[in-house]
Amino acid sequence: MPHEMLGIGLAGLGRHGIRYAQHLLAGDVPGARLVAVHRRRHDEGRAWAGIRGLAYHDTLAGLATDPAVDVVVAALPPSSHPGAVEAAAAARKPVLVEKPLAPTVAQAERAAAAARQAGIEAMVANTLRYNSVIRALAAALPRAGELHLLALNQRLERSGRPWLDDPAEGGPVLNTGVHGIDVLRFLTGSEVAFAQALGRRVHHRATHDLFAATLRLAPGSLIATLDNSRAGSGRSGRIEAAGSERQLVGDFVHGFLFELEGHARRPLAVAEPVPTVREVLRDFVAVLSSGRPSPIPLEEGVAAVRSCALIADAIARTEETRP
Repeated sequence: MPHEMLGIGLAGLGRHGIRYAQHLLAGDVPGARLVAVHRRRHDEGRAWAGIRGLAYHDTLAGLATDPAVDVVVAALPPSSHPGAVEAAAAARKPVLVEKPLAPTVAQAERAAAAARQAGIEAMVANTLRYNSVIRALAAALPRAGELHLLALNQRLERSGRPWLDDPAEGGPVLNTGVHGIDVLRFLTGSEVAFAQALGRRVHHRATHDLFAATLRLAPGSLIATLDNSRAGSGRSGRIEAAGSERQLVGDFVHGFLFELEGHARRPLAVAEPVPTVREVLRDFVAVLSSGRPSPIPLEEGVAAVRSCALIADAIARTEETRP
């Protein structure tokens, strides 16, 4: 794609989609500008676009086929992501799609296939890969020696978004768990081969709003634990890598990373935090301008959904056998 100002068509103006819009409108992404939007709540979306002088489209197809739109960005509930990818593919336009790619493996595979068959550039916005602590830990990981265990958790406040308790959207096991799953894949290059898990409903009625899983990764014999909660009032992101030589312990929400050896604890350098949505947008625009391949192709989004499905299935098996 030539070096030019790319017109961005944004699908989604919810809590997360607004972050994309704000960065684009503020000029935080060189080489790109927001030109059109779509929202499922049409009246709100049309009013929001009108105030800012942007085009509004009632449908994903209308957004993707707008001549002023060069690139589609989708930040929607998971069930709408495949449709956004397929609309972009039909219009032969690049697409950046938020994670999770879809609520089911089959839907994720279809979305990836549509992009592949259309020959468009496509990327999953796994924003946690751009977090300063995660990047510092990835760089320091060889210091741990032979890696034996990875442990990761997220604590998030209770969400007011009703769709998170809709099984058709995957629930928090998918929508929260996908962050940790992708980080595990990013750090190790391995996939989840086996899962045991427990889930619990605290506020949600139809889906689990917290879970704890023990995972075996392949290739190799690495064990990982992943536990998430959307039932509390605080936020944290603990991560630990235990190896033959050292431990690395950090928190990607609170911005610290330590190296542990025996009883000694040494702080490791962590870059200043960055807005990860901004970094994802910049990276994708750079991909399109340079012609280099996407750093996070849709196939990686499929793999993450598949791993989350293994955890959800493990929870279901445990509940079926519970006395």
